[in-house]
Amino acid sequence: MIPGQPLLTGGYLGADSLVRPFVLSAERTPDHPALILGNETLSYGALLEQVRRAGAGVAALHRDEAPPRVALSLGNRPELLALFFGIVAAGGIVGLLDPKWSAAQTAAAIEIFRPDLHLTAETAATWIAAQPAGWTIPAADPKTPFLVGFTSGTTGRPKAFIRNQGSWLATLEASRVEFGIGTEDVILVPGPLVHGLGLYGAVEGLSAGATVRVQPKFYGADAAAQLAECGVTTLVLVPTMLVGILDAAERDSQRFPALRRVVCSGAKLAPAVHDRLAALCPDAAVLEYYGASELSFVSLRSSREGAPADSVGRPFHGVELSLRGEDGHPVGRGLPGTVWVRSGMLSDGYLGVTDGAGYRERDGWGTVGDYGWIDGEGWLRLVGRAGDMVITGGLNVYPAEVEATLRAHPAVAEAVVFGLPDPYWGDALSAVVWWRGSARASLADLRGWCQDRLEGYKAPRRVFAASDMPLTGSGKIARADVRERATAGGLEVLE
Repeated sequence: MIPGQPLLTGGYLGADSLVRPFVLSAERTPDHPALILGNETLSYGALLEQVRRAGAGVAALHRDEAPPRVALSLGNRPELLALFFGIVAAGGIVGLLDPKWSAAQTAAAIEIFRPDLHLTAETAATWIAAQPAGWTIPAADPKTPFLVGFTSGTTGRPKAFIRNQGSWLATLEASRVEFGIGTEDVILVPGPLVHGLGLYGAVEGLSAGATVRVQPKFYGADAAAQLAECGVTTLVLVPTMLVGILDAAERDSQRFPALRRVVCSGAKLAPAVHDRLAALCPDAAVLEYYGASELSFVSLRSSREGAPADSVGRPFHGVELSLRGEDGHPVGRGLPGTVWVRSGMLSDGYLGVTDGAGYRERDGWGTVGDYGWIDGEGWLRLVGRAGDMVITGGLNVYPAEVEATLRAHPAVAEAVVFGLPDPYWGDALSAVVWWRGSARASLADLRGWCQDRLEGYKAPRRVFAASDMPLTGSGKIARADVRERATAGGLEVLE
């Protein structure tokens, strides 16, 4: 027991417990809508009851000093959030498995995580209902690990990053300062909860006492209708989903009168998307953050702060940045270097054997190998990640810089840049573009556009046009699939 903490249904909950903010919200306003998913609405009181049942079941799994591990293969279902809070409350570890994975991917993740219990869409609700009610949520140590998520490694084998409760408590505090979500907010999370952006957006809303709306599956028209009709104040999503929503809203002449903030991550928003969004809800702040699963928040570009369009903003609340050269020493303003981050939000590294790439930690600072520079006013620019670098003609090119330049072209809605084997250049810098509406551009036009804004060797030598956009389960562009299509000759070649 921790003295001095509020009584919670027969027990005390530590101030450093990640579950505490949600439980306090539920006890203050048990009848307030917590979660709306499809036609189902759960109040805070009803969701807390499910959390307690889930926690009781996980607590019974304790066999020794090791925390129980529970793998979840669920789509966007209410049970996922009840299980998340319940597992964390019991001191267990959540392993998030994407139900869209292949059998081989799931098997690889299971081999790494080694769960004590694996719940699916077919078993989760029945399992929760079978657990006893009235379980007392115990205190927690903030250093307790609670989450294992998966990112793709360079070998194709997933890497399992680990987070402790204290890191997400620090993240909740930082986003409270930057986003200001409160009890009166209605948050729409249209993307999959199995991915970090969607899960965190829902947990953040429930921790703040807000109402969280989740789509069973993403449909742009459904999301646009909720924004237009359901009093949604906050939208949390990746850029490709925002484009889908804007397409539907413009087609049906909809507006988003209640929307106050759009929280977006996963890639930079193209300037044209900003303009389209402003036309539908001119008073909404656009909050683009740069981060990584292993680092959490790194920087924030707010539409209300005047950040340069090509930047990813300034350091997020509670974050220190250091750009360092290959020798590990800091570089000066305006000079490129690897982005190192220090905050209370960093992960605990990876579980099991990895491919040697990705997250590194040194003296309290962490990096995932992103490369960038900070201008004289403190704005951070990214030019790419070490593993994505293309060496063409002996010169280094980071695709992100070229992609941002192409997206600024009036005819280009989206772009992906990579290298293709070439007997002369080693790798020929190549791009796949998606056109904006009926607009088109020639290869010479796009190369000239890039050469006017970047060094000449950063202009793509080959450009392909695509009509459809392959996406990952989290709604990001499936870059490997795009490159494969270009290699296989399945795309239009700009001559």
